[in-house]
Amino acid sequence: MAKCASCAARQGKRNCPASGAIICPQCCGTRRQKEIGCPPDCFYLGKSKEYFAGRQVAERLSDFEREMKSIIGNEDPYADVLQNIEFTISKIYEDRGSITDRQVETALEYLLEMGKAQLNLPAKFLTGLPSNVQSVVDGINDILESRNSFAKGESLITRLKCIYRVLDSVRTHRDLRDDCSYLEFIGHFVP
Repeated sequence: MAKCASCAARQGKRNCPASGAIICPQCCGTRRQKEIGCPPDCFYLGKSKEYFAGRQVAERLSDFEREMKSIIGNEDPYADVLQNIEFTISKIYEDRGSITDRQVETALEYLLEMGKAQLNLPAKFLTGLPSNVQSVVDGINDILESRNSFAKGESLITRLKCIYRVLDSVRTHRDLRDDCSYLEFIGHFVP
């Protein structure tokens, strides 16, 4: 193989459209758009942009997940919001009687994904929610919106942390042999 046209030290492996020569991956990576005027349609430039954009998104998702987990073991400042959410879930269960832990879990996951979308993070969109799941989503949204009208309201991150904490509780208290173990559990604590 030919030597790199840029450094003449390593083997050239990439056809560089800007220089019209073969260059090594190191020169391509370190000199791209600095010393080498890459055209916008350069394959390696496109791959580089994809890679770094993907890393930025992964870092933002990691930061988001870390922020969500920060509420676990630190619930006291959020007790009022957490109680409102669990009261709403318990009331829907009491009134309808036909929701399950899994449906509550799906509703909370949906709310988290919608929050991620509001933060411009990649989110999975769940469509066509069953009516029981939609009633939980609507109930939680209603209580959080009503909190905004009576108080200063919580930030989106605070709301999402509380939803995450309740979701963690659902998963912790869910018993695969009992479809409503979490719902029964919170019924003992919610008036």
